[in-house]
Amino acid sequence: MSCRPFVMSFIAFTFARSSVRAYAPSRLFAPSRVRSLATRSALLAAADPYAAGQFSLDPDSSEARELTSSMGISSDQHDALSRLASLVVDWNGRINLVSRKECSPPIVFGRHVLPSAALSAVPNCALGTASLAMDVGCGGGFPGLPLAIIYPDTEFWLVDSVGKKLKAVQDMADELGLENVRVHHGRVEELVDDPVDGRKHRSAYDVCLGRSVTALPRFCFWISDLIKKEEGKLMYIIGGDIDEIVTSQVEEDCPIDDLLETAGVSDKRCLVLPASAVKDIARKSGEVKRKVGNKSANKTKKKRSGSPKGQWKKKENGPKKNRGYDSFERFDSAS
Repeated sequence: MSCRPFVMSFIAFTFARSSVRAYAPSRLFAPSRVRSLATRSALLAAADPYAAGQFSLDPDSSEARELTSSMGISSDQHDALSRLASLVVDWNGRINLVSRKECSPPIVFGRHVLPSAALSAVPNCALGTASLAMDVGCGGGFPGLPLAIIYPDTEFWLVDSVGKKLKAVQDMADELGLENVRVHHGRVEELVDDPVDGRKHRSAYDVCLGRSVTALPRFCFWISDLIKKEEGKLMYIIGGDIDEIVTSQVEEDCPIDDLLETAGVSDKRCLVLPASAVKDIARKSGEVKRKVGNKSANKTKKKRSGSPKGQWKKKENGPKKNRGYDSFERFDSAS
């Protein structure tokens, strides 16, 4: 029996499978081919499982508007989110805010804007009643800027240690007319005891936000003194494995795909932790507070015995050396 038919079938199957991978998701799921959220979800779920986190969507398409509308986002807010995607692309040509590979408005909207906006769909979202929120390690403005668009009555502080990124974030906030956004250049740990513009930050924030900034126990250590002691919340976007010390105290664990009700958008999840859990995780993190400033450093500095290495020694009194110029007179040009 000839094996040629089997070989030809196998080649055809392999070619078809590789074609799906090559086009997923930006071409196979282009808005012109997709007529509803349910259809798109089904296509994404049936496609290559390795495509998670590579989602892109034209922000001006009817599918994008249908998706944000289902989350309670108004048409004007959607327009602002779409404009944000374009601004990120413009700035990304000058400084590296997000990955520059295939950077376009649909990719920025699908991979950064939508997953950030998805936090508004978290059950009993703390941002709905928050008056003050902080995005720690905001980078290119995520998740802070999209959420500032959705929650105009909440004041957002976006903090990062990279000044050039904050310049871009402030410019984008100005372009979008976001009067509820403040940026701060520095380390978040230093804000606890250092007021900025007369504002005290210790135990002041209703919500702290973060997106894959660092290990979550370390992040809890950084912000534990910033959130309100009783009702404060941490909302953190994270991927991969999660420490057991965290999973045992999570209040909400929401995959981004579930929040958007669309498969294949992101392989990350949003964790919500109450202030008590943040404090406990911070204590168990193994992190130690750094002493900042000369005063703190001087208090712990030990005195060294003997003369420091390389120090000049005081000249001992002895017979005056005869150098041969005791009667030397300096020339004065004015005389």
